[in-house]
Amino acid sequence: MTVTVGIAGLGLIGKERLLAMEKLQGRGRDIEVAGVFDPYADSSLGGDYRVETLPALLSSQPDLVVVATPHSSALEVATAALSSGSDVLVEKPLGRSAAETTEFAEMSALTGRSVHVGFNYRFFPGVRALLADLDRQAFGDLINVRMTLGHGGSPGDEKTWKLDGEHAGGGCLIDPGIHLIDLAQQIGGECAVSSTNTWSGFWGTGIEEQAHVVLEARSVPMIDLDISIVRWRSTFRLEVNGTEGYGLVEGRGRSYGPQTYRTGRRWGWKDGGTQAESERVVLSSDCSDSFADELEDLLFGPSESGGVCTLAQARSGMDTLESCRMHAGISR
Repeated sequence: MTVTVGIAGLGLIGKERLLAMEKLQGRGRDIEVAGVFDPYADSSLGGDYRVETLPALLSSQPDLVVVATPHSSALEVATAALSSGSDVLVEKPLGRSAAETTEFAEMSALTGRSVHVGFNYRFFPGVRALLADLDRQAFGDLINVRMTLGHGGSPGDEKTWKLDGEHAGGGCLIDPGIHLIDLAQQIGGECAVSSTNTWSGFWGTGIEEQAHVVLEARSVPMIDLDISIVRWRSTFRLEVNGTEGYGLVEGRGRSYGPQTYRTGRRWGWKDGGTQAESERVVLSSDCSDSFADELEDLLFGPSESGGVCTLAQARSGMDTLESCRMHAGISR
C-alpha cells in the first residue's frame, strides 16, 4: 500500500524532506509525494511539484504531513493537518515554548492522530553507533558528556526569521540547542539543569547567541552543552567519557566536515604509542542520509536504535529548555 506524504514548508529542511522521499523510492519503498505547500514560496520553488494551498494539500488526506515551516507557523499548520486526518512530523522544536508544546499534545489527543518530531541528529551514523555502544556499556560507568554545536552563520542572518525571537521562539538555546538537549536525553534520560549562562552582543536582535548549559542525569553526573550561533567555524562534537574508555563523534557533513566516530580505551597508550594512536576509527560518513533514514524509520517500522522522537520525548525536551531559560533569566 502506497504511503502518501505532504510537505509543508519548502525552505532548506522541506527540500531535504523531498530529497529523502526520493531516496526512499530509490530503496524500493512504496511512497509518493501527496503535494507541497509553502506560505512564503511561489510556485517555482516546488521543483517538479506544484505548490498548492494548504487546504488543497490536505484535501487528499496524506498519511503524513511533514511540517517544515518557521517555528511561529508550525502549530497552525500542524493543527490543520491533524484535524484533516493526517499524522504529523514536525521539524524541531515542538513549538516555541512549553505552552505551545502542550497545544500540540492536546490536538494529537483530540484528533487521535500521531505527532512525531524531526531530530535528524539521532540518525547520524556516528551518533547511532555511539548510542549503540552506550547501550552495551562499552565505556563503563559514565563520568561526563560534552557536546558542542556552533553555527558559522552568514552576513545578513539578522534579517532572517531564525534570528527573530518571535518567529524562532528565542535564540541559540532553542535552535540549534534543542538538538543537544534531545541527545542529552537519549544518553542520560531525564535531565535536570544545574546552570545556564548566555551571551548576546553581535547580531543585535535581542536573542541569546552563545550559551553554556550544565545538565545532570541519573546515569551521567555532568553533561556540558556549548551552543553558539557566533562560532564562525561550523562545529559539531559529541564526547562521552567513562570509567573504561570514551567515544568521540566529530562533524556532521557539509561545512562541518565529514562525521567521524572514534573510540578509545582507558590508558590505551600502555600498549605503545600515544593515546591518539591507540584509538579506533569506527566510521566516517557525510551524514547525507539522516533525513531519509529518519523518515523510513517512522513510516516503515522502527529501527534498532532509539527511533524517531515521540511527542512525550519532545515535551520532556521542551521542559528542559524552559528550565534553561529560567536559569538564564530569559522569559518568552
